[in-house]
Amino acid sequence: DQKLYISSFACSPETAVLDFKYTLDHTHDCRDAHNANKAFHLIQAFSPGEVSYEEAHQIGKELADRLLEGKYSYVLTTHTDKGHVHNHLIFCSADNITFSHYHDCKKNYWKIRNLSDTLCQEHNLSTIMPDGKKGMKYNEWAANKSESSKKAQLRKDINQTIRIVSTYSEFLAFMEAKGYEIKNAEFGENSRKYITFRSPDMSRPVRG
Repeated sequence: DQKLYISSFACSPETAVLDFKYTLDHTHDCRDAHNANKAFHLIQAFSPGEVSYEEAHQIGKELADRLLEGKYSYVLTTHTDKGHVHNHLIFCSADNITFSHYHDCKKNYWKIRNLSDTLCQEHNLSTIMPDGKKGMKYNEWAANKSESSKKAQLRKDINQTIRIVSTYSEFLAFMEAKGYEIKNAEFGENSRKYITFRSPDMSRPVRG
Protein backbone atom coordinates (compact mmCIF):
# COMPACT_ATOMS: atom_id res chain seq x y z
CA ASP A 1 0.00 0.00 0.00
CA GLN A 2 1.21 3.48 -0.82
CA LYS A 3 1.60 5.91 2.05
CA LEU A 4 -0.75 8.87 2.01
CA TYR A 5 0.78 12.29 2.62
CA ILE A 6 -1.76 14.74 4.03
CA SER A 7 -1.25 17.76 6.27
CA SER A 8 -3.57 20.53 7.38
CA PHE A 9 -3.56 23.78 9.30
CA ALA A 10 -6.40 25.29 11.37
CA CYS A 11 -8.78 22.62 10.09
CA SER A 12 -9.17 18.87 9.76
CA PRO A 13 -8.84 17.20 6.34
CA GLU A 14 -12.06 15.29 7.03
CA THR A 15 -14.08 18.39 7.91
CA ALA A 16 -12.26 21.06 5.89
CA VAL A 17 -15.41 21.96 3.93
CA LEU A 18 -17.26 22.75 7.16
CA ASP A 19 -14.25 24.51 8.67
CA PHE A 20 -13.87 26.69 5.58
CA LYS A 21 -17.61 27.45 5.60
CA TYR A 22 -17.47 28.60 9.21
CA THR A 23 -14.75 31.13 8.35
CA LEU A 24 -16.49 32.26 5.17
CA ASP A 25 -19.78 32.80 7.03
CA HIS A 26 -17.98 35.29 9.26
CA THR A 27 -16.48 37.39 6.47
CA HIS A 28 -17.64 40.98 6.19
CA ASP A 29 -18.15 40.67 2.44
CA CYS A 30 -19.57 37.15 2.23
CA ARG A 31 -22.38 38.27 -0.09
CA ASP A 32 -20.07 40.14 -2.46
CA ALA A 33 -20.32 38.57 -5.93
CA HIS A 34 -16.63 39.34 -6.53
CA ASN A 35 -15.69 36.98 -3.68
CA ALA A 36 -17.47 33.87 -4.93
CA ASN A 37 -14.42 31.62 -4.46
CA LYS A 38 -14.69 29.45 -1.37
CA ALA A 39 -11.12 28.19 -1.65
CA PHE A 40 -8.03 28.35 -3.82
CA HIS A 41 -6.23 25.34 -5.28
CA LEU A 42 -2.50 25.37 -6.02
CA ILE A 43 -0.50 22.60 -7.70
CA GLN A 44 3.24 22.43 -7.06
CA ALA A 45 5.06 20.06 -9.41
CA PHE A 46 8.62 18.72 -9.33
CA SER A 47 10.92 17.31 -11.99
CA PRO A 48 10.71 13.49 -12.18
CA GLY A 49 13.30 11.63 -10.12
CA GLU A 50 14.57 14.66 -8.21
CA VAL A 51 12.63 14.52 -4.97
CA SER A 52 11.12 11.96 -2.60
CA TYR A 53 7.48 12.08 -1.55
CA GLU A 54 8.53 13.04 1.97
CA GLU A 55 10.66 15.97 0.85
CA ALA A 56 8.05 17.14 -1.66
CA HIS A 57 5.45 17.17 1.10
CA GLN A 58 7.79 19.09 3.39
CA ILE A 59 8.41 21.68 0.67
CA GLY A 60 4.65 21.98 0.19
CA LYS A 61 4.21 22.68 3.91
CA GLU A 62 6.96 25.29 3.82
CA LEU A 63 5.28 26.94 0.83
CA ALA A 64 1.90 27.00 2.55
CA ASP A 65 3.31 28.36 5.81
CA ARG A 66 5.37 31.10 4.15
CA LEU A 67 2.59 32.11 1.78
CA LEU A 68 -0.36 32.02 4.17
CA GLU A 69 1.55 33.18 7.28
CA GLY A 70 -0.61 31.22 9.70
CA LYS A 71 -3.76 33.13 8.73
CA TYR A 72 -5.58 30.74 6.38
CA SER A 73 -6.80 27.19 6.93
CA TYR A 74 -5.38 24.74 4.42
CA VAL A 75 -5.13 21.09 3.42
CA LEU A 76 -2.02 19.79 1.67
CA THR A 77 -1.72 16.44 -0.12
CA THR A 78 1.14 14.88 -2.06
CA HIS A 79 0.21 12.53 -4.90
CA THR A 80 2.05 9.21 -4.88
CA ASP A 81 0.15 7.51 -7.71
CA LYS A 82 1.60 9.50 -10.61
CA GLY A 83 4.87 9.36 -12.51
CA HIS A 84 5.79 12.85 -11.34
CA VAL A 85 5.63 14.03 -7.75
CA HIS A 86 3.33 16.98 -7.10
CA ASN A 87 1.48 18.68 -4.26
CA HIS A 88 -2.09 19.91 -4.06
CA LEU A 89 -2.63 22.83 -1.70
CA ILE A 90 -6.21 23.93 -1.01
CA PHE A 91 -6.69 26.90 1.28
CA CYS A 92 -9.73 28.81 2.46
CA SER A 93 -10.32 32.04 0.56
CA ALA A 94 -10.82 33.97 3.82
CA ASP A 95 -8.40 34.24 6.72
CA ASN A 96 -9.14 33.26 10.31
CA ILE A 97 -8.00 36.53 11.89
CA THR A 98 -9.72 39.43 10.12
CA PHE A 99 -12.12 37.26 8.05
CA SER A 100 -10.96 39.04 4.91
CA HIS A 101 -10.76 37.44 1.49
CA TYR A 102 -7.46 36.49 -0.10
CA HIS A 103 -6.59 38.87 -2.92
CA ASP A 104 -6.16 36.78 -6.07
CA CYS A 105 -4.10 38.87 -8.50
CA LYS A 106 -1.02 38.73 -10.74
CA LYS A 107 1.18 40.14 -7.98
CA ASN A 108 0.26 37.29 -5.64
CA TYR A 109 0.58 34.76 -8.47
CA TRP A 110 4.21 35.77 -8.95
CA LYS A 111 4.71 35.81 -5.19
CA ILE A 112 3.60 32.17 -5.07
CA ARG A 113 5.79 31.24 -8.01
CA ASN A 114 8.85 32.98 -6.57
CA LEU A 115 8.29 31.36 -3.17
CA SER A 116 8.07 27.93 -4.77
CA ASP A 117 11.22 28.54 -6.83
CA THR A 118 13.09 29.79 -3.75
CA LEU A 119 12.13 26.69 -1.77
CA CYS A 120 13.23 24.41 -4.61
CA GLN A 121 16.57 26.21 -4.75
CA GLU A 122 16.97 25.89 -0.98
CA HIS A 123 16.40 22.14 -1.34
CA ASN A 124 18.80 21.99 -4.32
CA LEU A 125 16.05 21.14 -6.80
CA SER A 126 15.64 22.51 -10.30
CA THR A 127 12.95 25.03 -11.18
CA ILE A 128 10.86 25.58 -14.29
CA MET A 129 11.64 28.80 -16.14
CA PRO A 130 8.85 31.00 -17.63
CA ASP A 131 9.67 29.70 -21.13
CA GLY A 132 9.13 26.12 -19.98
CA LYS A 133 12.81 25.21 -19.89
CA LYS A 134 14.31 23.50 -16.88
CA GLY A 135 16.04 25.89 -14.51
CA MET A 136 19.13 25.52 -12.35
CA LYS A 137 19.58 23.78 -9.06
CA TYR A 138 20.61 25.95 -6.13
CA ASN A 139 24.26 24.90 -6.17
CA GLU A 140 24.41 25.68 -9.90
CA TRP A 141 22.76 29.06 -9.31
CA ALA A 142 25.15 29.83 -6.44
CA ALA A 143 28.16 28.91 -8.60
CA ASN A 144 26.91 31.18 -11.39
CA LYS A 145 26.33 34.00 -8.93
CA SER A 146 29.86 33.56 -7.59
CA GLU A 147 31.31 33.69 -11.12
CA SER A 148 29.30 36.87 -11.82
CA SER A 149 30.75 38.47 -8.68
CA LYS A 150 34.27 37.60 -9.80
CA LYS A 151 33.64 39.13 -13.23
CA ALA A 152 32.34 42.28 -11.56
CA GLN A 153 35.50 42.44 -9.44
CA LEU A 154 37.61 42.03 -12.59
CA ARG A 155 35.85 44.96 -14.27
CA LYS A 156 36.39 47.04 -11.13
CA ASP A 157 40.11 46.17 -11.03
CA ILE A 158 40.53 46.96 -14.72
CA ASN A 159 38.82 50.36 -14.40
CA GLN A 160 40.80 51.29 -11.29
CA THR A 161 44.09 50.29 -12.91
CA ILE A 162 43.41 52.23 -16.11
CA ARG A 163 43.03 55.42 -14.06
CA ILE A 164 46.49 55.19 -12.48
CA VAL A 165 48.73 53.93 -15.31
CA SER A 166 50.20 55.69 -18.32
CA THR A 167 51.12 52.80 -20.61
CA TYR A 168 49.77 49.41 -21.65
CA SER A 169 52.80 47.63 -20.18
CA GLU A 170 52.17 49.35 -16.84
CA PHE A 171 48.55 48.21 -16.99
CA LEU A 172 49.62 44.59 -17.49
CA ALA A 173 52.15 44.82 -14.67
CA PHE A 174 49.58 46.26 -12.25
CA MET A 175 46.99 43.60 -13.13
CA GLU A 176 49.56 40.84 -12.62
CA ALA A 177 50.44 42.41 -9.28
CA LYS A 178 46.77 42.09 -8.32
CA GLY A 179 47.08 38.35 -8.90
CA TYR A 180 45.63 38.00 -12.40
CA GLU A 181 47.04 35.56 -14.94
CA ILE A 182 46.97 37.36 -18.31
CA LYS A 183 46.92 35.70 -21.72
CA ASN A 184 46.73 36.99 -25.30
CA ALA A 185 48.10 40.37 -24.26
CA GLU A 186 50.31 40.77 -27.33
CA PHE A 187 49.48 43.00 -30.28
CA GLY A 188 50.13 42.08 -33.90
CA GLU A 189 48.79 40.14 -36.86
CA ASN A 190 49.17 36.76 -35.16
CA SER A 191 47.79 37.84 -31.80
CA ARG A 192 44.57 36.46 -30.40
CA LYS A 193 41.46 38.61 -30.69
CA TYR A 194 40.77 39.01 -26.98
CA ILE A 195 42.95 39.46 -23.92
CA THR A 196 41.88 37.26 -21.00
CA PHE A 197 42.31 37.52 -17.24
CA ARG A 198 42.08 34.84 -14.60
CA SER A 199 42.36 35.28 -10.85
CA PRO A 200 43.32 32.33 -8.60
CA ASP A 201 39.67 31.81 -7.58
CA MET A 202 38.23 31.92 -11.12
CA SER A 203 37.26 28.62 -12.73
CA ARG A 204 38.19 29.84 -16.22
CA PRO A 205 39.71 32.89 -17.97
CA VAL A 206 37.47 35.88 -18.64
CA ARG A 207 37.75 38.30 -21.54
CA GLY A 208 38.85 41.79 -20.58
